[in-house]
Amino acid sequence: MAAEDASNNFVRDPEVRLSQFLYVGKEYADYHPGNWFVHDYFRAVNIMSILELAENPKKQLIPIELITKAFDSGLVPCPETLVFALAVCCRQIQSEKLRHEAYKSVGKICASQQHFMLFVKFASKLSKQKELAADDSAKSGWGTGLRKAVNQWYLSKEPLDLAKCVTRCRSRYGWKHKDIIKLSHPVANNPEMGIVLQYIIHGMQHTRASLEKEADNPKINEIMEYIQNVEDFKHCEDEIRAAALLETHDLSLDHVPGHLLTSKEVWKALISSMDIVTLLNNLQRIHNLEILKPDAPTVAIITEKLVNEERLARDKVHPALILITIRNYENSGKPLSYEKRKVKEQAKKPPPPPPKPNSRIIDALYKALNLSFFHLQPTGLRYMVTIDMNKVMLDSRAWRNANMTGAEAGCMIALSLIRCEKNVTVATFKNVGVHTVNIDKTASFGQTMRRLSQMPVGNVNLAKPMSWAAHQNNKYDVFINIVDQVHAKTDTSEEALVAYRTKLKLPHTKLINCAVCSSSTYYKANPDKNILTINGFDATVPTVIRAFAKSLF
Repeated sequence: MAAEDASNNFVRDPEVRLSQFLYVGKEYADYHPGNWFVHDYFRAVNIMSILELAENPKKQLIPIELITKAFDSGLVPCPETLVFALAVCCRQIQSEKLRHEAYKSVGKICASQQHFMLFVKFASKLSKQKELAADDSAKSGWGTGLRKAVNQWYLSKEPLDLAKCVTRCRSRYGWKHKDIIKLSHPVANNPEMGIVLQYIIHGMQHTRASLEKEADNPKINEIMEYIQNVEDFKHCEDEIRAAALLETHDLSLDHVPGHLLTSKEVWKALISSMDIVTLLNNLQRIHNLEILKPDAPTVAIITEKLVNEERLARDKVHPALILITIRNYENSGKPLSYEKRKVKEQAKKPPPPPPKPNSRIIDALYKALNLSFFHLQPTGLRYMVTIDMNKVMLDSRAWRNANMTGAEAGCMIALSLIRCEKNVTVATFKNVGVHTVNIDKTASFGQTMRRLSQMPVGNVNLAKPMSWAAHQNNKYDVFINIVDQVHAKTDTSEEALVAYRTKLKLPHTKLINCAVCSSSTYYKANPDKNILTINGFDATVPTVIRAFAKSLF
């Protein structure tokens, strides 16, 4: 029975392939963090599993079920895959039933306006480029289904909420709310909604001029007052007044127009209401404005926010994001790309170096790093994490995060599991087998790095952890190997995993090979669905590991 179950790991069912695409952007288990738009992940040819399922009357609605399940999991590292898959479901011609259900799901999957506008972009692109059909049979243009879904997205909101929505984000991905509404022709179901739609299309001046008949409507007056406040802020040239308007009307970074993005006063006002994830992502930007000098009051606000355990838990800040922020901040920002570095070197007057990092901010970040481990949720699975601690890993930069070493990335993955799971074995590679490492559950990141660095090292063979565990009769649900790169010619980890599953009768044990310093990978003709390869490291990698360990893809 175990052998039969193990053989099923190699079956390339369209359901499995679609689940893999939703989580890693490919129809096989290989994850590369980064900008997936640049590398053409979002093309219909990369998600043919939807068309295969749509052609099967018994499975035609499975794509919507899988998209909804992935959305509800909250563990999709790049939600754009969900939006693209939904757009393909809406534009395919194999199943009318699937198409109708897909349009019904737009309101849920594309609840945020960024994802809604991305859906419109994908749906339009699929029809214009005829990716789903070579002839004119593919669904194109703004037909009844698309118009109904789009209008429902707008009209289902309360008028004031819609006003807040469209003033916060006017356009994304090359589409404006104005363009979308002109194509979908929504009909307002009440005067208040009509005013908001009119504002979107014609602007504030025209809308106010047409309000004579509704002058006594308190709801309309509230909406117009809110819109006017946002308009006043966006057209304000005085930094101090703009900062006061931002605080008074509880506006966010999305509201800030381009000419105010370099204003010190505006950023000082933003920090108080900013969530921690947004703060971490903009910390270097704030620092470069020179408002984090040692005696600046802004420093106290940021440090208090960073060490607030309730905020860290509420904003679901993962330790990986904090560590990445620490390394980038200590090094005065992310490393420049080749193109930007070349421009900087050739500039006649190079820009001045950014101010030195604030030591109080760094101390607060390290405290936040330690606190962030406490709200990690366990999976209840058994893990074995084996890390290569050779000189290459200690010196080489992690791909996608060049201010971190490969060893630091491996340590973060291991410590995240140690601090929240009950059954975790950590080991390093040695010439014969592996060397297990005892790490205390309360150990800090620095203590864990020092402990791992003291361990003996040896030749890396990705099969060693499974062979060792099989010899010891130790039962694990997930093996994680963390190395600088995976070499196709010498990789025998799949064979070792199959042997381990067979001996211990654990047919669903998984393997994750993390090549944290390399972007290159290789594809097998019959990949095992329970083996995941990860190249590079960023804040999404722990999320992918968690989703894969929980058999979500």
